[in-house]
Amino acid sequence: MAKPKSPTGDLLLKRVGGIIILAIAYYGMAEIARNLASTPQSVTPVWPPDGIAVGAVLLFGNWIGYGVFLGSFLANFWAFQDSTNFLSLIISILPVLGIAISTTVGTLLGAFLLRKFTKYRYPLERVNDVFIFLIIVGMVGPVINATFGVTSLGLSGKLPWSAYGSVWLTWWISNVSGIFIVTPAILSWGQLIQKGEISVNLFNFWLPKFWLPKFWLILESLLLLGLLFFVGKVAFAEGYHLEYMLIPILIWSALRLGQPSATLLNFIVAAIAVVATVNGLGSFFDQDLNQSLLQLQSFIGVITLTILVLTATIAERTQVETKLRLAFAELARTNENLEVRVQERTEELNEKNLVLNQTLEALKHTQLQMLQSEKMSALGQMVAGIAHEINNPVNFIHGNLNHLSTHIQGLLQALQAYKYHYPQPIQSIQTKLEELELDYLETDVVKIVQSIQTGTERIRNIVLSLRNFSRLDEAKLKDVDIHQGIDSTLVILQHRLKATIHRPEIQVIKEYGQIPLIECDAGSINQVFMNILSNAIDALEETNQGRSLQEITDNPNVISIHSSLESFNQVAIAISDNGKGIPAEIRSKLFDPFFTTKPIGKGTGLGLSISYQIVTERHSGKIWCDSTVGEGTTFTIKIPIRAKG
Repeated sequence: MAKPKSPTGDLLLKRVGGIIILAIAYYGMAEIARNLASTPQSVTPVWPPDGIAVGAVLLFGNWIGYGVFLGSFLANFWAFQDSTNFLSLIISILPVLGIAISTTVGTLLGAFLLRKFTKYRYPLERVNDVFIFLIIVGMVGPVINATFGVTSLGLSGKLPWSAYGSVWLTWWISNVSGIFIVTPAILSWGQLIQKGEISVNLFNFWLPKFWLPKFWLILESLLLLGLLFFVGKVAFAEGYHLEYMLIPILIWSALRLGQPSATLLNFIVAAIAVVATVNGLGSFFDQDLNQSLLQLQSFIGVITLTILVLTATIAERTQVETKLRLAFAELARTNENLEVRVQERTEELNEKNLVLNQTLEALKHTQLQMLQSEKMSALGQMVAGIAHEINNPVNFIHGNLNHLSTHIQGLLQALQAYKYHYPQPIQSIQTKLEELELDYLETDVVKIVQSIQTGTERIRNIVLSLRNFSRLDEAKLKDVDIHQGIDSTLVILQHRLKATIHRPEIQVIKEYGQIPLIECDAGSINQVFMNILSNAIDALEETNQGRSLQEITDNPNVISIHSSLESFNQVAIAISDNGKGIPAEIRSKLFDPFFTTKPIGKGTGLGLSISYQIVTERHSGKIWCDSTVGEGTTFTIKIPIRAKG
């Protein structure tokens, strides 16, 4: 169905030609209807021009409505003109104009409503749309046409008002019949042409390659047409009342030839019935005109409804079958590629699963690192707090020890002077001095003060080492003395280095080179030293298992620390032990998260992994391990003197 468009350019000439052709077709069909299908009472039971008008408007658009108006005017002008004089001619034109206007308005309104309710779809391809077509186009236009047309004739005096009802009914029925039998044929053939399924080439038509493939279809069509005329002749001309035997032929055409051929044969059957009835033939003819028309219209309505509903059902089924066939074809193609697609999808899922697992591992690693970092931070804060709290009273004690030593020395000197001048004190004093063991007290109190001084000095060194290790009072990156950080770590680990009943003290050999201050995060670098030195002590203790004290004494445990300036902006720190070494298969996994060879509860597998990230990511350095089984292990750290970025 055509949507309304505005004429532009050279379309105007084509549309003028279309309007003229429609007007001629309308007028010509009206004359044929009057001459061939009029009753003795001058009643036309079927008015095909309205069917032509509705079909044209639905196919081409509202612009062709001018042709409807012109054709209707011409068809009715010759029927109702009064050429007695000029005035009577003018007066006779007025009802003709009313009829032409009502025909045009009814046709356009019906087409508008049909387009609206069917959403510009082809109206004969769905059963619902067929009923909408029959109700709206078949009823709305004819009601308007009959009402205004009969009213115009009554007002002009050409029709007595007493006959208004019967004339209106006859007019309406004739218009409805014309639309029912003519419009479907026009729409179906027009739809066929618009789809490009008909391509007429007069030169090629006679070639065998053109018509031979369709020979059986042409033969079947001719057979149906012959049967139709034969049954029509028997039913209407010979009075056997077999009119409804035509319906199976129409159904056959709908099933075999499609909607265009079925609607064309439906038009032929309706035309035969109309011509026969108005000429007094067939079972529809009756002496009562209204009864005759009612029977004829019922027959036309039944065959039209049957054919349109059947062809619409077939069209819907064809569409469903086409979609189903396409769906099966698509399913077949899908099945052909299903294995490949499944394999590709499986590989894709495996890749995504691998990425997801890696992401989860990284997330888990990051989470544990954050926990470890928070733990170290909390530990550093605790250590710094403890060091601060211990430092004040220790400094107080250490500072007053000098005064205490001076005072004690003064008292001892005074006592010596007293003994010099009074070598023989009274008996009670002599007894008290003997109880106090004054000679032993004089020597022991000095030793006690010296021991306290040594202890407080030791505590001060430990506190200083703890503060140096935590470095919480300094910025993240600051120039620091790496050797001081190593020494502080060794002080903290002193309890693990000193001798035990199972082994002598672990020897620590420090070979410090001349290196400048390093710009680094002192707290995290000290954590690296702590991890490596703790692992070295663990390795030595593991090596000592199964060895006697004498064997360990003969081959003592040694940790060597070597530092050197590698280049103008890089220093190297190597920490070695003389343990049993690390096999190559384990050495390749040392810096992996959660990898540990220690028993459960002794290690988390995060120390070296965190150390690796501290050195490589936070300080843009390098860390690696060299080990020989049976000889020992060396961890080497290289970091820049000046931080990068």
